[in-house]
Order: sequence, then structure tokens, then C-alpha cells
Amino acid sequence: KDALENSEYTAPIKTELPSPAQLGTPLETYNPDLENITAKSLLRACLDIEKNLLAESEIKNIPDLGAEVYNSKTILANSKGVFFENKSNGFGIGVGAIAERNGIKKMGWKSLSGRDFSVVSAEKIAIITANRARELLSPRKIKGGKFPVILSKRVSSSLLSTYLSSFYADSAQKGCSKLAGRVGEKIACENFSLFSDPLNPELPGSMQLDCECVPTAQLAVVQDGIFESFLYNLESASKENRRSTGHGVRGFSGHAGTSFMNAIVPLGTEYENQLFTRFPKCLFVTHLEGSSGCNAVSGEISIGAQGFWKEHGESYATDNLTISSNFFDLLQNIVGVGDEYSDSFSSVKVPALVISQMSVSV
Repeated sequence: KDALENSEYTAPIKTELPSPAQLGTPLETYNPDLENITAKSLLRACLDIEKNLLAESEIKNIPDLGAEVYNSKTILANSKGVFFENKSNGFGIGVGAIAERNGIKKMGWKSLSGRDFSVVSAEKIAIITANRARELLSPRKIKGGKFPVILSKRVSSSLLSTYLSSFYADSAQKGCSKLAGRVGEKIACENFSLFSDPLNPELPGSMQLDCECVPTAQLAVVQDGIFESFLYNLESASKENRRSTGHGVRGFSGHAGTSFMNAIVPLGTEYENQLFTRFPKCLFVTHLEGSSGCNAVSGEISIGAQGFWKEHGESYATDNLTISSNFFDLLQNIVGVGDEYSDSFSSVKVPALVISQMSVSV
């Protein structure tokens, strides 16, 4: 009754519900072994991490520490006869620790997630967390200006995530994407590509059907710098007499939306130390502080950062920085791509990105 009443206030949508489709082999998105991980198991892992961290030098406090195992079951059905069930699960464990030296305090974080709990090593997590807290403890000031910036694999995914809506067709149709009308144009450097990969069972965003019962498939959004396609759901596709690309998302209530199903930037060929040799001096960013200065519509980037200043082989920590640019300029200024991802179980996978120039203020 509510749905019918609400439909009186919306414009008609000329679209048809999908019919049943032949799908491939079901994705392995559920690990039954995780059913054996109890609350006691999680607590024991957390306490072991805490014990190992407190044994590390200069670690003063552990304000953040937690773990979880999650399970979900999705059922998709429509009046055309589609009926699809999918189970998925995973675990997450994360810690944040504070290190102190000469009155300066810094926070270090480490998280680990996936579907194989046997990879959890309290000792390794503690060492990485402690190192990340200590690495910025003796910061030095740098002069502001326009410099090459390397976004480490720790931060590149979170920055790109802020601007993914620019690639949604419904954003362009609402006037909220500067990419409107630019399909087929070169919008990035040739070494940058971006894919939606919904059929990789190793990533958490994988599904054989989107939330509107449309079969999913890998989609090249940007290929070698060329903008190949927006992401469409049923509604946005109907407005342009197109087919949905299988990127519709919605819950059991609320309106339809659009989303990547695993946003992937392919790996490059350069390992981290090679990236530093491109320039006589550059800023290597390992930590970003919030995103309040970032706007997905305009593309503006203004965000706090910490990291390392690299100059003629010398490297030292620096902080209290603000890096600024425009996302659409940044895509044009990518001159290098790293050869590995962070180890996070994330639906956005981006290696380190080398930006030829960003504004850095102190």
C-alpha cells in the first residue's frame, strides 16, 4: 500500500524487470570454518595483540582494539521468476596504538580482514602497528609549494573512494558529475585504468546479480586513460535507452542507487622504492586526516596529511600538512602506479599512485 501511494509522486520509469539468466559457477564467498570462531577466540586474539603491543618500545596506550566475525545472506527475487540466494562471511580485526617520544604522540593503525582467520598473527599485527605509530614520531617541517606526491597504498584507496560517484550515470544525470558527456574522452594518464570486478570471490563486493536482479560482469570504466563507461542501474539506464551494467544497489527499503562492485585499479610494474627515484624530491603520504575538504561533485581535494619527505636519498617524517588538487586534474597527473595492494580485505583496491604535482601547504 505504501509503495503504491508513494509511486503517485514519482515520474514513470520505462524499464522492465530482468528475467532469469543463466549464471556461472557460484562464487565462493562463504567459509564455513569461520563458524568455529567464537567470541572467546576473538577476545583471545585481541588480548594477544594488546600484550605484544605493550611490549613494544614507546607504545603508551591502545585506545582502539576490536574484532568481529560477520555473516550475511542475501535473497533476490522478482515477479519475472528470478530467485537467487547468496551467503557470505568474513572477519575483521583492527588496532590503534599511541607511541610517544620527547612529548610527541602519534597514532598507528593496523587492520586485517578476510575469510581465513588462520592468517591472524598477533605478533605481526603488533609489530606493524607499533612501527606505524613510531615512524612519524620525530617530524620535521618542510616548506610548502607544489611538489610531486606519492599516495601510498595505505591511503590511495580511501582517496579514490571519495570520488567514485563521479562515475555513476545517475550522478551525471543529476548534474553532479563533471564527467557528464565525456565518455570516449581521455580523462587520465595512459597508465591509469579503473574496473568494476564483481566476480572475484577474493573480494567482499562480489555478487553474480546486482540488487535489481541484473547479472553482473566486469566493466572497464577507465581503460588506459580513456573514459569507457558510466555505471548504470535500471533507472539510469532507462533514461538513456541503455541496458543496465549490473551496478544497481538497494536495500529492502529506500530508492535505487548505484555502486561499484569492487573498484579495482590494476597494478603497475614499479615497486615502492622505484617510485621514489622518479624525482629528486617528493612527498610520500602514509596517512590522511578526514575528507571534509573533499567534494565529489567539484572534484576539489583539500585534506590533512602526514608522511615522509624524500630528497636526494634522505628521508624524514613530516606532519601538519594539507595536500590540495582537483580529482580530475589528479587523474591527468598520475605518472606512476605501484606493483602491490595493501593487504586489506576491501572492495576498493588501489596501489600506490605517483602524482606529478600537488599543492602542499604547512
